[in-house]
Amino acid sequence: MIDKPPCYILDLFITTPDMPTATIPSPDLESAIASFRTCATVATAGGGLLLPNWADQDWKHLFRFTSIRSVMPGDALIRHGEPDQTLYFVLRGQLEVIVRSGDGLSMGQLALVGAGSVLGEMAFFDGGPRSASAWAVDDCDIAAMTPDQHSAFEKASPALAHELVFALGRILATRLRRTNARLFG
Repeated sequence: MIDKPPCYILDLFITTPDMPTATIPSPDLESAIASFRTCATVATAGGGLLLPNWADQDWKHLFRFTSIRSVMPGDALIRHGEPDQTLYFVLRGQLEVIVRSGDGLSMGQLALVGAGSVLGEMAFFDGGPRSASAWAVDDCDIAAMTPDQHSAFEKASPALAHELVFALGRILATRLRRTNARLFG
């Protein structure tokens, strides 16, 4: 039996800045990218990153334009209200997403996300502050892409960058439709 990584479907999008960067050894990075790709494919119904025509070398190329960060259990990746446009790809581990009410009180867990999830695309596109917080439940490896890194990726691979932007747009649309359905029936 093949041991498959747990895949969680993301219900919300968020992020935070200034996390220390850690380098993952190549074999682990290869494994993390494979896990991301597998789980993103499984999670497409829930808003996973759908890029079915991408080959392994396309994913590796994308992740060359990111910084790999390790997040320890209990540490924040994202803090509500912070300004940051970084886009995050969850390579390994689980994060708990928590949203606050207007008075700043926590409303509890909104989602549990894992490998294959993308966080932060809303702020990546609109530059607004983070709308929720995300905390590591266990050891996490995250690939972080700043707008400048995305620009470099776009310059190096315009077609792949175009496909990535449309895939992120599909995630936003899926999440907006889901939110509308919950709010308005």
